[in-house]
Amino acid sequence: MAGLLQRLLTRSGILPVLRSQWRADQAAAAEKLEKRLEKQLSEVDRLSSELAERMRELEPLVNSVERFKQASHETRVLRATMMLDIADRRKGAHDARVFDAGHVGPHIERAIAAAPVQTDPSVHIVINNLTPLDTYQAILDGVPPRVFFSQRDDEKQNLKLSMLDVAPAWTFDTLEFLETTLIPRLMVPPLLRRFESYIREFYVREYGPERGPAFATLPHEATGGRLMLRRPGYHLDPHLDPKRVVFTCLLYFARPGDSEGFGTTFYRMNGTPNIDRTSTFYPQTQGIKCDLVKMVPFRPNTAVAFLNWGGAHGADIPKDAPKDTERYSYQFYVSPEPSALAALIGETESAVAE
Repeated sequence: MAGLLQRLLTRSGILPVLRSQWRADQAAAAEKLEKRLEKQLSEVDRLSSELAERMRELEPLVNSVERFKQASHETRVLRATMMLDIADRRKGAHDARVFDAGHVGPHIERAIAAAPVQTDPSVHIVINNLTPLDTYQAILDGVPPRVFFSQRDDEKQNLKLSMLDVAPAWTFDTLEFLETTLIPRLMVPPLLRRFESYIREFYVREYGPERGPAFATLPHEATGGRLMLRRPGYHLDPHLDPKRVVFTCLLYFARPGDSEGFGTTFYRMNGTPNIDRTSTFYPQTQGIKCDLVKMVPFRPNTAVAFLNWGGAHGADIPKDAPKDTERYSYQFYVSPEPSALAALIGETESAVAE
């Protein structure tokens, strides 16, 4: 039926006319659509230009808001500094021996010597009662509150002595003690002795029986030290620290009432990852499954030191933890002294730095 109708329309001359009209209608519709699109695009361009102009007009206001926020933060820092200094003076001066190496050093030596070496999932020690109690309390008194840390990340914040312009006097004294005495002079030497055989074993495994012992005898030093504040929502996947790190140490600054549940977690790696890194290495990126073995509780006056191979480590403070949760700790690495390492392997000092 359709074919008969088409033949009749063709013979009568109507079909060509219909086709021509259809093409004309289509062309007219396309032209209308094109004009509409051009008009809409022109309007979008106009609105974009207007928005850009408004943004330029608002830029001084945005900058003013940022300056106000910065000034407000600086005011809070100054006020906190003044109030803490006043409170410290009212409480009375700390006993001079709390930061005295002669008082603190022997205690730390005994605490490290008494800590049993554990090997699952990697070589590590948990050091209880790291410092004398009066020293630990003095350190807690010097750990600055949250306002002194960077405000950019609410879950993960770090602080070093070199970053502080304004802070309570005791905070400056505390950080200086940590960075110049407690860690490099009182902790690193006994930790190196405690790990000596394991460090030698690692270097022999990495560089062979001929070169390995030479690496083990290199002078080592504390690097990468930082006071850390971690809050709910903080999560760190199982990882190994930068390659030059021989071992890592964390000092827990837990306060009364702090939960023990937010300590350092240790994982067994089910596989041998291809570790070629200069920065933090995450085994799971190579499909290496990491099984939780243990968590070192976040307890007062405790430290955990662990070799940077064999197993991975991480940390977690769930988002549903109490919103006022604050975990303060101090982390540092121990690595070969850069100039000595560079001389041994024949590379520049900058090439072997973390």
